[in-house]
Amino acid sequence: MNESEQKKQGWLPIVGLIALIIVLFVGIKLVFAALGAAIPQEPAGHGEPAGPGGPGLTEQVEKSGPAQNTPAFCPFCGEELNDSFQWGQYCPYCGEKVEQ
Repeated sequence: MNESEQKKQGWLPIVGLIALIIVLFVGIKLVFAALGAAIPQEPAGHGEPAGPGGPGLTEQVEKSGPAQNTPAFCPFCGEELNDSFQWGQYCPYCGEKVEQ
């Protein structure tokens, strides 16, 4: 074989792999586009969880009663507490019982 044929054979696998990567990228984009069309998600409003079934979950929370003035920070260690923390629970950082 002469030198030009060897160079051609050297580039052929590289071009083929690049084409394969492009085809896989486009295929993945198409799969996610199809999933987005099959399972539409409504954008979450203020105070609503994202995703399907969001309004039902919000109604459950509202039916359980009004949220009491829950603490944002532990009065003992000063660490920020998550939104689901309630009075009477133990601080996950220092272990002290946070009472109102």
